[in-house]
Amino acid sequence: MHSTARTSLACLVAALCVTPIGAQTTATGERIQYLRVIAKDYVFDAPANVASGITTIQLVNQGADVHHVTVVALPEGKTVKEFFDVTRNSGRAPAWSRQIAQTPTIPNGGESFLTFRMPPGRYILSCLIPAQDGRSHVAKGMYQMITATGPVAAAPAAAARRRP
Repeated sequence: MHSTARTSLACLVAALCVTPIGAQTTATGERIQYLRVIAKDYVFDAPANVASGITTIQLVNQGADVHHVTVVALPEGKTVKEFFDVTRNSGRAPAWSRQIAQTPTIPNGGESFLTFRMPPGRYILSCLIPAQDGRSHVAKGMYQMITATGPVAAAPAAAARRRP
């Protein structure tokens, strides 16, 4: 009995380990893309281009300060400079921007996950937390623009994967 349970558990663990994290799909067959974003003092390390669709960001704080990531849609006709000019002065995202998602604040060595739908467009990842000197992290350069284009390729239907 213990041998059967151990074998079943081993098969389950093996199946989980070989499934690539980027191949996860929703019940409707949409693929979920995973982005690892590294926060440092005062910069993000993230891809510049991503696929649109359901996105999970894993934010990892490798900085000494606390950080978070706010995902803001950048409307057509607006520039990163315009975003930066407003946030540098106020410490907040501009009223004309649209916040899509935000992680909680995490300490050094911490991580947080954030899942949201990212339509095609331009987005700014920013950390709006004030530093000890009173300036916001975004004012110190902690922002990055990313562009989402086209959807993540859909996973093949289960029936298509079966062979007679």
